[in-house]
Amino acid sequence: MSTATETAIGEAKGTLTPVGLPHLERLERLEHLRGLPPGAGARVGALPGLPPFARSGFAGGLRREADRRGGVEPVDLHRMYRGE
Repeated sequence: MSTATETAIGEAKGTLTPVGLPHLERLERLEHLRGLPPGAGARVGALPGLPPFARSGFAGGLRREADRRGGVEPVDLHRMYRGE
């Protein structure tokens, strides 16, 4: 397990079904937040990511779009708690 940290902006979905492209499109509306200066005492090395988080995983359309774009890394519960 990695001990590296990454700053991220987003929202976690606790739905019973996998989330799809609309979730990724909502995250894109937060793009302007990435360039804001961090709060006092914060140490941010790189711009925050906008990864989608979901308890029940991701629909195929979101995964395909993430693969196509590159740089979009969906985070499910396994990855959130175990890394990888």
